[in-house]
Amino acid sequence: MDISLLYNLAHSFFKVGMFGFGGGFAMVPLMQNVVHQNAWLTPVQFAAAIALGQVTPGPVAISATFIGYKVAGFSGAVVATIAVFIPSLVAMYLLDKFYLKIRTSHITQAIMHGVLPVVIAIILHVAISMGQPLMHSWWQILTVIAVASLAISRRISYGALIAGSVVLGMLMVL
Repeated sequence: MDISLLYNLAHSFFKVGMFGFGGGFAMVPLMQNVVHQNAWLTPVQFAAAIALGQVTPGPVAISATFIGYKVAGFSGAVVATIAVFIPSLVAMYLLDKFYLKIRTSHITQAIMHGVLPVVIAIILHVAISMGQPLMHSWWQILTVIAVASLAISRRISYGALIAGSVVLGMLMVL
């Protein structure tokens, strides 16, 4: 096994874990950047990695396991998984020790209010940048708009949205 490749995986996913503020979806653009810079996966493979991360019971960060596996096999999966979770584990430990003491501080509240818009913008950027190369026809674009509108209004369950999109895709392609 190429040790330098494993080191690169560990270093890259440690940074993703370290700077992925806002949860799993905030990590996606960082992962996408790392994957693109290193030419580890195609855009379609990366989208599949994120989709698999959504299907598994766990955080989006588990996509790092898939990416690590595709890049360096089982060793890469282990290294990427450990590296992406270490910063969160350390942060949780520190939060447990200190956050309860400072959570009502005006500075802490200001930081949290400042980070939230950035997280939302990053998630929106990822959705658009991941979706653009995967949209091949007008009906897919209209489906994205319709599903997003319905999901935001919460009039229809996510399961129904997925089922409807699958049926529409089958009808449009067949």
